[in-house]
Amino acid sequence: MKRLFFITDSFENKVSFYLLACFVAALPFDHFYSEWLLIIFCIHTAIHLRKHNFKVLRNKKIWIIASIFILNVAAIAFSRYPTEGYIDAAHQLGILLFPVFISLNNTEFGKYKLQLLEIFGLSCTITILYLYFDALHTIHYFHLPWSSLLGRDFINHNFSAPIGLHATYLSIYAVLSVSIFLFLFFRYPCLKKANYIFYAVILLTGVIQLSSRSAFLSMGIIIIVLVPALLLQGKIRFKFLMASILAFALIFLFIAQIDSLKKRYINDLENDLSENPSFVYQPESRMARWNLEWELIKKFPITGYGTGSENNVLKEKYFENKFYLSYLLQLNAHNQYLSFLINTGIAGLLLYLYILYFGFEEAVKRRDFLLLSFMTIITVVSISENILSVNKGILFYAFFYSFLLLTISKQKIYATSSIKSLQGNRRLFHYV
Repeated sequence: MKRLFFITDSFENKVSFYLLACFVAALPFDHFYSEWLLIIFCIHTAIHLRKHNFKVLRNKKIWIIASIFILNVAAIAFSRYPTEGYIDAAHQLGILLFPVFISLNNTEFGKYKLQLLEIFGLSCTITILYLYFDALHTIHYFHLPWSSLLGRDFINHNFSAPIGLHATYLSIYAVLSVSIFLFLFFRYPCLKKANYIFYAVILLTGVIQLSSRSAFLSMGIIIIVLVPALLLQGKIRFKFLMASILAFALIFLFIAQIDSLKKRYINDLENDLSENPSFVYQPESRMARWNLEWELIKKFPITGYGTGSENNVLKEKYFENKFYLSYLLQLNAHNQYLSFLINTGIAGLLLYLYILYFGFEEAVKRRDFLLLSFMTIITVVSISENILSVNKGILFYAFFYSFLLLTISKQKIYATSSIKSLQGNRRLFHYV
């Protein structure tokens, strides 16, 4: 643990490091902590600003990441609900703050990149372990059969309820953490491999328990496609590919044998994709709601309804079509691509697609497994969630996109300017 939490640097840079370490550790918990840590990090960075720091703002990557926020602020001008638009813009402020202040900060975060990512992974692992402990304690307290751990009362949102976090967002944190531990396992053989496999297994189990279909699909793509393509070579690549396909086939068979998991992963998916759902307790399928959203989009396809309008125009549409459950729950689009079309029209959707394309292009160009894993998660989960409408999704997107993309250049500068010191310090080399 000492190698993770102790660094040799100036006092100013140590404070910056520990603020980000606390931020990533706090991400699985209430957004209050994450937001205040972001504010303190920005204030700390602003206090130590120097004139030459502002040159980094010429980097177009900063503004590509932040462009979503800029567009949403501009779209308030024609919004039908400007008050809600300002509230949404305030929630999304992190999309601007993270790329700007990570770039302005004097700390060479490239040196500590893997340390911070591993701290995030450990925090997610501990969170999953705590949730299992809480579930088992509840089962023991109420004298329930141990098999009820896989029952409806302990999967999906019921599993993540003790920490008050939406199951999908905890799932995507866990999937990114799995990617981090697999990266460390295959790329840094001198570190403790057994630990990383242990952490990854816990997180994989947690993803299955949380039952987020989009997160599970992301995990499958990362393990079956990205790991062999970017981290392995030769015969090991083929063996891992076959083993991972077999493992996911067995997991799928396991899911199909457990009624609660089968319902969540298979039956509910069929129901969501049906325009005429068969389940009485879930009469308003996601596909049926998406069809209503398309009707709204067709009226204002170019500009949309303006930032902050989504929930209100959807509520009107739900009520008009007797989707009373969706109306009472105030459900959003549950699709980030459709959400952009509703709020900012074709311009918003095209901008978001370009941002995703840019991230994929940079990741492929650099063969950056972690950035490519992150982009895969964001792209897939955007199909089923408004990831940029919820605090935890906004912070996840803003921090990791900024951190994974913008610390690369600093990492290269550090490596070329300090090659001699790296040769004499093996432990430091592992984190650069």
